[in-house]
Amino acid sequence: MSELKHLKSEWKAIMSCMGCGDCGYAIRPAVDRYLTCPVKEAKGDEGFEIYFSRGRMNVLKSILLGQIPLSRELAEFVYQCSECGNCTEVCHMSQSEHIVLNTSKWIDHVKVWEALRQDLIEAGFAPLDRHGQLIDFMNNDTMRNPYGEEEGKKFEWISEFPEIKDKGELVFFGGCTMPLRQVDTLKSMMKILKAAGKDIAMSKNEWCCGSVALRIGDQSSLIDIIKHNIDVFKNMGAKTIFTACAGCYRTWKKDYPELLGEELPFEVKHITEILAEMLNNNEIPFKTVEGSETITWHDPCHLGRHMNLYEIPREAILKIPGLEFKEMKRNRNNAWCCGAGGGVKSQFPDLALDISKERISEAIDTGAQLLTTSCPFCINNFESAYKEMESEDQEKITVIDIIDLISSKI
Repeated sequence: MSELKHLKSEWKAIMSCMGCGDCGYAIRPAVDRYLTCPVKEAKGDEGFEIYFSRGRMNVLKSILLGQIPLSRELAEFVYQCSECGNCTEVCHMSQSEHIVLNTSKWIDHVKVWEALRQDLIEAGFAPLDRHGQLIDFMNNDTMRNPYGEEEGKKFEWISEFPEIKDKGELVFFGGCTMPLRQVDTLKSMMKILKAAGKDIAMSKNEWCCGSVALRIGDQSSLIDIIKHNIDVFKNMGAKTIFTACAGCYRTWKKDYPELLGEELPFEVKHITEILAEMLNNNEIPFKTVEGSETITWHDPCHLGRHMNLYEIPREAILKIPGLEFKEMKRNRNNAWCCGAGGGVKSQFPDLALDISKERISEAIDTGAQLLTTSCPFCINNFESAYKEMESEDQEKITVIDIIDLISSKI
């Protein structure tokens, strides 16, 4: 029987929900707010209360009051959430920057959902089947990644770049998804860094950052992972580490310090911050570009709502030659999720694709020829959804990582 330890720590947030329903129905064109929950909308007529925040909060109140028990059936609903955090953006909001209600600071929905997931795991009702496999792979001494690949495969690409150092002040954390599923983008990154004269270091001893386990709610092995990774980079002489994965970035910069209860001994940056610095300093030697293409930017949830990194990627795009930038209808803190996060892509792939298709359609509506972002999970989900879309829609837009975009213009 679960003691509901984690949910009880969030009881004030849970009980403060007044059930207004903005988390499911808010439409306010004056502030670019067009609905809130991607899962509820993707579910269509099936999208009843349990699929968005208000209904979930009502269930949690009943759980805390001992009226509803935790169960496997509940877990099946709970994990159909990308933890995008869009519900927090509308909760108790006045929609005026000059009027800030105290109640708007009371609920961190992602923290509440993760507390629930932790209690479900400790009660034995989670992880769900596919999520359990991911965690087992991540903790396997011969793998250390959620894809079930041999550990050494993550670092095979490094052999093509002898200029990567073993130690240095600027260190790259490769993570798992890009070296195992999008390695060509990492090669594009090296092309950019080499052209700009940037030296980086990297370690073959890094482990998965642990983001997958955190989002699923299993923190049992996280402290060991965190301490291992920090020691690896400290011993390399790192002053700044950077990553090209939005999930790794959030985990390193936000979760690690919170779980350890202390600041990290180095600065953590996302690749878009590194790219923006190089672009602002005119360090990237672009070739002459004729004509222009229109482009739009998708805000990854782990960069945007979770970490408030909105403007730097846009600054970078505006510095790239031959591009005309157009915003999507929903952008920045109102941006629609790609659908892949929170374990949705692995356990509920069809749901993830339905959400992704809506976001791609929104990008097409801008008239942009290119849809770019900087998150391997977003890219992967967009590309999967893109393949299932009508050919006439595919002809209207191309999905590309901002790293590959910049590399193509050098």
